Amino acid sequence: MKIVKVSFLCIALCLVTISCVKDVDFDQAEGIVLTPVIESNLLFFDEPAPSFVNENGSEVSFVKDSVVVEVFNDEFVRDNLQKAILLFEATNTINRGYEAKVDFLNEADELQYTLLFNIPTAVDNQEVLVEQEEVFEGDNLEAFKTTNKLALTLTMFPSTDGSSLDEDSLGSLRFRSKGTFFFNIDTSE
Repeated sequence: MKIVKVSFLCIALCLVTISCVKDVDFDQAEGIVLTPVIESNLLFFDEPAPSFVNENGSEVSFVKDSVVVEVFNDEFVRDNLQKAILLFEATNTINRGYEAKVDFLNEADELQYTLLFNIPTAVDNQEVLVEQEEVFEGDNLEAFKTTNKLALTLTMFPSTDGSSLDEDSLGSLRFRSKGTFFFNIDTSE
């Protein structure tokens, strides 16, 4: 048994000493191209129907909300972002329709891009789901990269039956968005 162990050890030692080891070229790391994809939530809005009624009991025809998007202040992001896809989703259970307007503003609050889409009326408060996808490439992407703030305006359409919302109105409007960001990081540059 001792002879088998010694023989095995000799064979293993011979294989290690005569094996081929190729030189490692650490300069290859300079030519690496990374293409990460990152997802992030952007806007979220969830309001019950009475939120569209002011303290006097009158309907509020529009609501606004905004969020500062500081990620594009980073030079690395501006230089390496190749494409962005934004998905906006609205779930309506209020017996009213809305227009959603998303303005993309730069640091000076100058309009860079606008996205509009309609959210249909939830007849008998039955849930209506609307999705709107916007792809940013080329010129759109350059406008998107200068964006510092997203401003959402929801404008309520007039009632088709003459009714108005009040403190007891049923339903809610939920609005959310997500961004998928595609990067191309080339280490050879």
